[in-house]
Amino acid sequence: MRKVTLLIFSVLLCAFQREAGQLAAQTAASPAASPNFESDPTALYYAKMRPPYSWQVLSGVALWASGVQHQDAYLSRIAGAVNTLQNAPDLPAGVRQRGEYVLAFMHDNYLTRYVENQTLVSALLDTGAFNCVSSAVFYTILAVAVDLDVGAVITRDHAFATVKTDGGANNAALIDVETTNRYGFDPGTRIEFRDEFGKLTGYAYADQQNYRDRAPISQLELVSLILANRISFLEKQNRYTAAIPLMADAAALLSMRAEKTSSPFFMDHEENLKICLINIGKELERAGKYDDALQYIARLQSRYPKDPELDELTGIVVHNAVATRLRQNRTTEAREYLIAHKQLVSQEQFAALNAQIRANELVGFVNSLRTQADAEYALSLLGDHDVISFIGEKKSVEIRNAILNQEAVFISREQGLAAAIQFTEAVLATYGRIPTLEQNLEVFRNNYAGELHNNFASLWNSGKKNEARVFLREALRQFPNNRLLLNDLKIAESW
Repeated sequence: MRKVTLLIFSVLLCAFQREAGQLAAQTAASPAASPNFESDPTALYYAKMRPPYSWQVLSGVALWASGVQHQDAYLSRIAGAVNTLQNAPDLPAGVRQRGEYVLAFMHDNYLTRYVENQTLVSALLDTGAFNCVSSAVFYTILAVAVDLDVGAVITRDHAFATVKTDGGANNAALIDVETTNRYGFDPGTRIEFRDEFGKLTGYAYADQQNYRDRAPISQLELVSLILANRISFLEKQNRYTAAIPLMADAAALLSMRAEKTSSPFFMDHEENLKICLINIGKELERAGKYDDALQYIARLQSRYPKDPELDELTGIVVHNAVATRLRQNRTTEAREYLIAHKQLVSQEQFAALNAQIRANELVGFVNSLRTQADAEYALSLLGDHDVISFIGEKKSVEIRNAILNQEAVFISREQGLAAAIQFTEAVLATYGRIPTLEQNLEVFRNNYAGELHNNFASLWNSGKKNEARVFLREALRQFPNNRLLLNDLKIAESW
């Protein structure tokens, strides 16, 4: 008899977007990893602050995002730059001229070479190396210090600052500031910028008219790009576990924004963190570390309570833990495991898993029936609607017929052929044609007729002729066409 095959969910890790437009990395954390996903309290400290931000606040959050633990020396250097700028005798009064002055001041005194991956403000101060993010953040700090209204823009693969001109709310305009280039103030009007920018950075300038290619972001969101680039750097080195705390920090930093930037160019740190964390749980499940996976998911649920994805993953883990035991014929362990984790699955899933266990138990039991009582118990298992649904109607009929056939054989041994015949005839009357039972019924009848013949012969040979004739007539009423008994009748009538 073919055994019932248990279906096991296959859980695949999904590739997910890490950085706007470019980096898509698949979480492939070690199955043993149990990463720290608690954010630094400093992130919430800055998240609770409301704009407009002072240059001191922007300096602190930028250095924190850059990974600087002891900020005093760096803050002192930024304060020196601010003091020099604020007290510059030639600092223009006009907004446009002042914005351009700050850009030139930054390039003349601090920025020395463009390095694509150099996002850290601390490294900018130490070495002069910068990229679009670190230079835009540093420009924002200096520009805010001289009372400019500074924002930022993100494109598919780039970021830069903006300055709002004066003239009132109705007449105000935003000027782009490409901070990687000394000629990047209002770059659309500068020939010098057009000639040198692409050579310097390798990126194309997204003109203000290309609305689909750019999205405005807040100052705090600009700073969060430092964390985003650090995350990207770790992921490129396959250091996913190390990247997770930074994701948590970025998510916390932006968790209390009054307005949230919605753009394909700007990553949702909270969503990416959640995907990454859930993928680690999936990896644990794929590795067969079911208990580790459940403990890990319990940790995640403290951050994402009643999350449907985690509920689904929990169900998959419990299902596959049970199914693995069943596939290894460890049915008792499978039942114990399901009962121990009953509270983690829905009533429907518990019923379905219990049906799988009962189905597995049934299949194994049918292959080892020894008595009529065994057969009756097997039939009781098959009477479970969930078991039938799991096995399928056709397979359940095959199993039922096999059990009934074996039960008829057991009855013939335990109660005699007459009882077996009566049982088999009743079964066929109830369920219709069952070829194996019909064949056995014929065997039962022939064997029983043989027993009747032997009883007749015993009576006849002992001289009890009349008693033998009465017995034979009764036997022929049960088997009127049996050749052996009809032959006995000829013998009896010849005397």
